[in-house]
Amino acid sequence: MEYYSTEKKGKSIFKIFLIYYVVMLLFCGLRIFAQLGYVPDGIWGDILFSFLVQVVILVIIPSILFCLFFKSKPKRIFKDCNFGKINIQIILISIGLGLICFVVNIIVSSLFNGILSYTGYRFNSSGSSDYSDLNFIIDIITVAILPAIAEEFLHRGLLLQGIKHIGFKKAIVISSLMFGLIHFNIQQVSYAIIVGLIMGFASVVAKNIFPAIIIHFLNNFLSTYLSYASNRGWIGGNILGKLQLALFSGNTFMIFFVSAIVVIVVVALLFLLIWLLYKQSIVRKVNHAIDKVYKSSGEIVTNKPVYVEEEKVIRELIETNTLLNLDYQKMDNPINIVMPKEKAIYKWSFKDKIFMWGAFVLSGLVTLFTYIWGLF
Repeated sequence: MEYYSTEKKGKSIFKIFLIYYVVMLLFCGLRIFAQLGYVPDGIWGDILFSFLVQVVILVIIPSILFCLFFKSKPKRIFKDCNFGKINIQIILISIGLGLICFVVNIIVSSLFNGILSYTGYRFNSSGSSDYSDLNFIIDIITVAILPAIAEEFLHRGLLLQGIKHIGFKKAIVISSLMFGLIHFNIQQVSYAIIVGLIMGFASVVAKNIFPAIIIHFLNNFLSTYLSYASNRGWIGGNILGKLQLALFSGNTFMIFFVSAIVVIVVVALLFLLIWLLYKQSIVRKVNHAIDKVYKSSGEIVTNKPVYVEEEKVIRELIETNTLLNLDYQKMDNPINIVMPKEKAIYKWSFKDKIFMWGAFVLSGLVTLFTYIWGLF
């Protein structure tokens, strides 16, 4: 593997992690202020807190810092974060991924919460007791819509895309770990990391951030809806109870057997949907790359045959415009088939990692504190 000795112009892992560290400090500080009672209680306090976190801290502040650090215009942020057009097929596939991720969420959180309970951790219910229609609409906005946009903008956009030149796999893992830890809650960290990996993989494969936003929105929306449905008697309100009863009732062998079958089916569906997402997102880019070969006097000749001497040109255009790896002989595992082609990877230094480790330490300590707090 070839490495860059220096980063390209307009790229800086150090600056990206510095931006993320500032965001995490501000978010942590706001959480402390809220715990001390400086944020009003009630529905309007929740709206204010959500606005400050999702809009100001997770979107506006990192955008301003990005423009200052990289001396760029705001529109570059959306391009760098992979905000692009998607078709109806990608939307439908992303919805399917979101439904599968919700099942993954239930399985992972149930297992992890069981481990926490075994260690003596006491769960505190922080949900609202107001299940009015108005509160439902507000929760959909503050719990599902805003977090899906803001948190994905920061993690699958600014962070993942900002550090992708160290290698997409490393970038996906790091952004997912950060995503899980920035929740500052031991109860959420496990499933947030797992679902974060899936959302990161989907956004990289599609070369677009919207699949991750759709998956994120569906997870939060379904959790919110089912909470209200179980208390309001809406359709599907008891589905979680039935699912958990089906998965975790009976003897130990049956629990293990049923859980194994569910995990196998879920993993298979995830691979299938990711593959479909890859096909849909790549076909259009490949067609566009091939069309470039036939551009003449501003016109595209679609009926012109492909000559042998043009094969190298077409191959280069496909790989450049789609990041598609056409060299199948070098693929050591199936994941590489749908991962973008990486001709060179930046070998990052200790300096690049300073604020990354700072963010890990800060979020890890706060998350550990929530666990210790739950023991007493």
